[in-house]
Amino acid sequence: MKMLGSTLRTSRSTMVGTLATLSVASISLTDMAKAQTVAVDAALLQQLQQLIEQQETRLQQQSDQLQQQSDQLNTQMRTIQALKGRLDQLEQTSTEAQTIASEAQSAAQQAIDTAQGARRGEERLITSGSDRIKLAISGQLNRAMNVVDDGDETDVFHVDNDVSNSRLRFVGTADVTDETTLGTVVEIAFSPNNSFDVSQDDQSTDDFIDVRKVEALARNDAYGQLLFGKGAAAADDTAEYDLSLVAGPIMYSGVSDVVGGIQLVNENDSSLSGVTLGDAFFNFDGNRQDRVRYDSPVVGPGVQLSVSAGSDERYDLAVTWGGDYGDWTGVDIGPFTTLGAISIRDPNEAEPDWRVAGSFSALHNPTGLGLTVSAGTDEVDGGDNPYNLYAKLSWDTAFFDFGPTGFGIDATYNENITAQDDEGTSFGVAAVQLIEDYGTELYAAFRYFDLDREGDPDFEEIFVGTVGTRVKF
Repeated sequence: MKMLGSTLRTSRSTMVGTLATLSVASISLTDMAKAQTVAVDAALLQQLQQLIEQQETRLQQQSDQLQQQSDQLNTQMRTIQALKGRLDQLEQTSTEAQTIASEAQSAAQQAIDTAQGARRGEERLITSGSDRIKLAISGQLNRAMNVVDDGDETDVFHVDNDVSNSRLRFVGTADVTDETTLGTVVEIAFSPNNSFDVSQDDQSTDDFIDVRKVEALARNDAYGQLLFGKGAAAADDTAEYDLSLVAGPIMYSGVSDVVGGIQLVNENDSSLSGVTLGDAFFNFDGNRQDRVRYDSPVVGPGVQLSVSAGSDERYDLAVTWGGDYGDWTGVDIGPFTTLGAISIRDPNEAEPDWRVAGSFSALHNPTGLGLTVSAGTDEVDGGDNPYNLYAKLSWDTAFFDFGPTGFGIDATYNENITAQDDEGTSFGVAAVQLIEDYGTELYAAFRYFDLDREGDPDFEEIFVGTVGTRVKF
């Protein structure tokens, strides 16, 4: 037992020593780890500091670059704004330059035309005698060939078409203000072999020269128009308002004008009766005369009042719809264009006491179909009043690019025009083709005339074929 206790004590001492040794070793290892940790942290910090310094340098460089770019952008923005202002100035200057260039080009062309005309011995440039007055020169010719079968013979007549005869017109206007215009009109007809004069026994007549208009005018938008001199009386054209294309050169209510001088032939002996188609067919329209005339401003959509007083106590009163100072503009009502007039006048002749005439025309714009009617009568003492009725169906269309085409078919009936109980009848068909760029109209027509008279002599029927052209300039 003693040996066992000694052995245990020895073992215990050995274990205590061993533990002490281990404890000392543990303390040494801890101190070494701490020292190594401190060394590692210092190196890392130095690396981090270098990295931060590099990033700061890079950020400063980028900031400097951004500032430089910002300065460049600001400079470019100022440059763009300056260029925009200059562009606006250039656009304004360009517009002015184009206007000046256009005027210069026009003046240069006029100079060239004048020079070329001078070389040919012609005067091409026409100006007014006053810088304040604009002078316009216009006119037309209207030549036709009539093939007439009068019931006895068939003849060919070369005529100037009195439906709208050849003429020359000078118009001078001066704008006093934006609302007031002063002007003059001189219009003269030059009509060789006029169709209203040519007849079977006189196929080549003297040249017909007629002073159609010599008048002064003053027009104000608020007060209307005053005309003084020779020209259309207030009732002129009121029986002839017509929107169809064929009306212009060949077919309107004055059905006899293209052959007005042709005489009716007596049926019993084939002799010339002395009664012309112009005598037998009349639309009771007004005329041109020396007068003073007033046209009111257009009221509402198109109403205008006209009055005139002429020499030899001739008085006219007319109301027009869509006439607009003689320009047949018409009034649009839905798909239709409408035009009309009515007049009463005192011709101051032994007969009639007074005369009434009127006309109305409507054109369906989508289809080009039109209807025109006209009527007129005289109030006379003793016997029945003479009167005339006229109606036409028309069609305006566009077959060709160079201009519209028009067709018409009409009928006329009258009584008591040449003598009591006379009855006149006429039917016609016509076509016209416009060549707009050259102011040219080509036309053709065929017409039938018949005048019935009670008792002897009776008259032969007349057939007329017409071809012709009207050229405006």
